[in-house]
Amino acid sequence: QASLLKNDETKALAPASLQKELNNLLKFNPDFAEAHYLSYLNNLRVQDVFSSTHSLLHYFDRLILTGAESKSNGDEGYGRSLRYAALNLAALHCRFGHYHQAELALQEAIRIAQESNDHVCLQHCLSWLYILEQKICDSCVLLEHSVNKALHFGLP
Repeated sequence: QASLLKNDETKALAPASLQKELNNLLKFNPDFAEAHYLSYLNNLRVQDVFSSTHSLLHYFDRLILTGAESKSNGDEGYGRSLRYAALNLAALHCRFGHYHQAELALQEAIRIAQESNDHVCLQHCLSWLYILEQKICDSCVLLEHSVNKALHFGLP
């Protein structure tokens, strides 16, 4: 269903029936991180900001609690989950037009990525910062800075 929601939404279950199935799954296993992620995607398509935020936060909480990230990414997993959670939260707020909340979440993602020396996450943050700046004001300085940093670190 997640793949269908990302690639061809018309083939996925209807939002109400998918959410019903997810609620049944989560009733028996509330720590099922992937079900929270699918709920996040499902709520995004019906433009439900509260439920989308709730599901996204639960997804990253469960990912950290189960240790799935730390097993697959060594000791870096916990911090990686936190910075990408903040980055995804910023993207979510930007999508719904909550630019101040997006800016705060983005600042947190940048702070955590800088502490971890994660240049890839920082580039994603700069891209979202540019998008956010375009929503608020018309400036090309951040884009130029982002491109220069990407070239410096050999990132696309």
